[in-house]
Amino acid sequence: MKQTLVRFARVVAVAALVLVAACGSGTYSRGLFIGYVIGSTPEEVESKVGKPASVQSPDADHQTWTYEKKTFDPDNGNAEDARTSVYFERKDGKLVATEVRYI
Repeated sequence: MKQTLVRFARVVAVAALVLVAACGSGTYSRGLFIGYVIGSTPEEVESKVGKPASVQSPDADHQTWTYEKKTFDPDNGNAEDARTSVYFERKDGKLVATEVRYI
């Protein structure tokens, strides 16, 4: 019984270290990233996940923000996405994130 508890404690400690390391790296799982950005304004997105590598503004009602190596795919062995694009559209007078694409 005591050995089982010791093993369990070790597993929990390792899991905690992995979680802390992942949080500190500035990358997000796809699901978490979508949850942070969809429905958010550009200012809110920047506050939550940081500045993008590039911004395209084809017109006043649309913007695309592109991040590099910001997300990973947990369904594909945590493979890192080379680029993640956030698409903003004007709704009710303000730009909000409406879509995320992974490249």
